[in-house]
Amino acid sequence: MSRAPRMAIIGARRARQGLGPFVARDLTRAGCEVTAFCTSNHETVEEAGEQLLALGVNARGFNSAQELLAETLDLDGIAILSPTACHAEHLALALEAGLHVLCEKPLLGPGSAASDLALEFHERGLLLVENCQWPAALTALAKEDERFAHGPQESFSMGLAPEGRGLVLLQESLSHPISILQECLGPELNFTELSWDWNLDQSAVTLACNAHSSERLISVRIELACTNIRPRPAWFEFDNLRAEREVREEDYSIGFRVEERLIPILDPLSTHLSHFAGLLHATVEGCPPPHPKPLIQRAALFCALFQDAQRSTS
Repeated sequence: MSRAPRMAIIGARRARQGLGPFVARDLTRAGCEVTAFCTSNHETVEEAGEQLLALGVNARGFNSAQELLAETLDLDGIAILSPTACHAEHLALALEAGLHVLCEKPLLGPGSAASDLALEFHERGLLLVENCQWPAALTALAKEDERFAHGPQESFSMGLAPEGRGLVLLQESLSHPISILQECLGPELNFTELSWDWNLDQSAVTLACNAHSSERLISVRIELACTNIRPRPAWFEFDNLRAEREVREEDYSIGFRVEERLIPILDPLSTHLSHFAGLLHATVEGCPPPHPKPLIQRAALFCALFQDAQRSTS
């Protein structure tokens, strides 16, 4: 391939903590060419274009995904950063257009046929990657502190601060602990003995359960709580050894505080997008895309946990 892979962005603004401009910037840094973007209506196209341009990305704007994909832009792939409720429509459009996809998590809402969709992409030789950044953060941390290198042996905990209340908390967050546990426990990951503890207004919930694979059984505790604190607090623990994320507001540099030590890491979003760009380069050059088994497993676990949480609130 004599040129850089060409990408477009669906959902290019920073609305509601949106990642559009940063994804476009990091894809460009990773060797892709971001040539087009769309927002949900014509009123926000100019704003999104200015946000992209401020980060060095000069792309053509469209009023909708349908309008963008109707143009002959010679695209190789598309980043779907729209709300979860729009993912099914946008993934179907990308599949019809024969485009490789980076999709914001979760891939689809609970109850959707994520497995069938992922396999259809794979059978057509198309790359489909979910934007899960926490495994990249864990890998970077483990390089600096080997106590995180082999995963939890007895217990895993994680705390996050998503927006919303009730089941919205789970939709925004569950992919994160699932992706870390996939990385640590492998492809046979499963959850049992689930227990949900909601506060009165459902602005916070704690999930206690067991996670197991063919080799290991550990206890799991996930704490989700809506908060106005910015940057959003986030932490995880392996066997009671806590890594607390710290984000500097001045430059958005990221690190983890472990005991008394602050360990800086590369932005996991940039790392993940660099990995995606590498896969995209290889795939457009003719290499088969990796099998989406981890993505299918993550989607199935997400749905199972979400449906169990639904029963706990009824």
